[in-house]
Amino acid sequence: MKLYNMLQSNPTLLMVSIIIMLCLCILVMFFLILCKFENEKSNTISAIELNKITNSIHAGLVQFIPRDTCTIHYASEGFYNLLGYSEKEAMKKNKYSIMDFVYPKDKDYFITSVYNVEDGSINFEVRLVKKDGTIIYCLINGNHVMAKNGNYTISAVFVDITRQKKMQEMLRMDRERYRVASELSNDVLFEYYVINDEMIFSDKFKELFGRDTIMDNFVRDCYLRRDMVHPDDYGLYLDFCTKLSEGKEYVTTEFRLKHRPNDYIWCQIMGKTIYDEDDLPNRVIGKIVNVDYQKRELDALEYKATRDPLTGVYNKEVTFKKIDRYISGNKNGRHALMLIDFDDFKHINDNYGHLVGDKVLTYVVRRIREVFAEGEIIGRIGGDEFVVFIGYVGDHGDIVGKASILGNALYTTYVDGNCEIQISGSIGIATYPDNGMNYEQLVQCADQALYCVKSQGKNSFMLYGVVT
Repeated sequence: MKLYNMLQSNPTLLMVSIIIMLCLCILVMFFLILCKFENEKSNTISAIELNKITNSIHAGLVQFIPRDTCTIHYASEGFYNLLGYSEKEAMKKNKYSIMDFVYPKDKDYFITSVYNVEDGSINFEVRLVKKDGTIIYCLINGNHVMAKNGNYTISAVFVDITRQKKMQEMLRMDRERYRVASELSNDVLFEYYVINDEMIFSDKFKELFGRDTIMDNFVRDCYLRRDMVHPDDYGLYLDFCTKLSEGKEYVTTEFRLKHRPNDYIWCQIMGKTIYDEDDLPNRVIGKIVNVDYQKRELDALEYKATRDPLTGVYNKEVTFKKIDRYISGNKNGRHALMLIDFDDFKHINDNYGHLVGDKVLTYVVRRIREVFAEGEIIGRIGGDEFVVFIGYVGDHGDIVGKASILGNALYTTYVDGNCEIQISGSIGIATYPDNGMNYEQLVQCADQALYCVKSQGKNSFMLYGVVT
């Protein structure tokens, strides 16, 4: 009250007070206007920066109203640039709706994707048509927003993913080419993931071998799949698994895989290891080629080249090479060479003919092969002369026992129609290393022992040591 009376009694003081109050109000108003301007400036800069970013990444911002034929409420310059337009060009051509840019075959899909939204966000791909008629793929990412009037609008970013789609298509085509090539060539493609120890085969694997195309713990549990490999090739299979796990640059091998029960086919396996950025093995990509026909053809040719065409045992050249190779690889053992000569075989040829003589040879050789395992080397080195080479024989008694078995096989009767032919053979025996260090020396000693048997009545056997 005193302040009021004082101001009323002093007009000058009252005027100064009023002026001060007005100045304070002006300052407050100026500050509020400045804050609003700075806020709008910041928003404008953010919008400009966001627009620059979207323009630089081949993308555009669009706000449109789905219920109103997807009319564009706002679109950034980047969106129009994406389609080869300026905003004025688009408006001039009456392109006011997003649907005016959508590829005709995608329009139904676009509408469905825009309306069927559960969590308020959209994310899908669609094709758009550019000004020049070319088609681009866009990824649309956005949200539903409710306006003040109750209508929904969608704010979305359109990103050009045409290059990525083309790369995906190229990868898809490459995979399709591999698949077709695999089917036409009868090959099995595979990928082995080193870290996960996982093997994935193409579908051809199941068709050929009747097994699952995906195998976990392929190397670790390789022993569980022992039955799918030929017993004689199991070591090769283990070596293949080891090379896979060790990340060898190239993996190549051949072994037999079970095609059906009791039937195996020869397969050639070739793989190339791919390394990661740390130069560690990541995966092995390769193929399994069915080489069974070629392998059997090669075996047939090799058989013809190494075998006596009449009896099927080794021919002379292969016999001495195999025996010398065996001795070279088993120098510490004791081995026996038995030289066989049919008794009076010339008499059989002269009386019954060479055709019957050939039948007699085939018959007796079959009996010899029946009493010896596959480990022995049996060969024909002359008209009616044969060799049986036995590795790692025991003492003198063991050699005599095997010679007796051989003599019994030779002593037989061949029946041809009404004709019965009595057959026997004489055997000369030499042992390594006592009587010789190679095939030639052993044959010379065995031949001397054979000569003694012939001179003493035939149809028996003799060791070279007894002769000397």
